[in-house]
Amino acid sequence: MSKYNSLKFLKETKARISHICDGCGEEIKKSEIYYPESIGRVNAPGIKLKKFCYKCSKKLLNEKITN
Repeated sequence: MSKYNSLKFLKETKARISHICDGCGEEIKKSEIYYPESIGRVNAPGIKLKKFCYKCSKKLLNEKITN
């Protein structure tokens, strides 16, 4: 667990290149909306930020709300 986990949030972004969803492994195609993790203005080199498709981002948000 990283000390930056409490700072992470999902940010809606339009894909300029294709990506792979870290939740389900499906391809996020160019020009689709996806949700990468962000930590705002904190400079934390070496931190691994994940990218999520629409379905996985909604699941994550529902889990956070219920917990």
